[in-house]
Amino acid sequence: MRIIVFILILCFITTGCMKGASTNDEILITAEQIKDSFETHDILLSEPKGLSPENVFLRTLHGVKPETYTINENQLISFYVYSSSQETEKGLKEFEDKTATALVVPHTKYQIANVLLFYVHEGSSKDERVVEIIEGLKL
Repeated sequence: MRIIVFILILCFITTGCMKGASTNDEILITAEQIKDSFETHDILLSEPKGLSPENVFLRTLHGVKPETYTINENQLISFYVYSSSQETEKGLKEFEDKTATALVVPHTKYQIANVLLFYVHEGSSKDERVVEIIEGLKL
């Protein structure tokens, strides 16, 4: 009987340790990695000019202020780097809650690991290189 109890306890301890290990092994992406990816694909990131401070893609979400850049002269890239993927999910939920009744310009949102990225391509076609960058960050 003691052997069975010992084995059960050992199983619980092992399972608990494995679960903790998987959360510590989470892949984290940095702002520098994102910017380098754009540079590698010959996409120039420049300071946005003339954006309203009320722009939904400039707002702080779940305590994180985005890095925002203009690409291709009239498109916007806005990304939030969180400490974990769980924090990213909270940021996305906050964005959806804040914009649920608003008319938001055409955009694509991506959630990759600890990053929430918005690609605003209002009035122009998407740059396929951006999709390639996103796919590269998922690896």
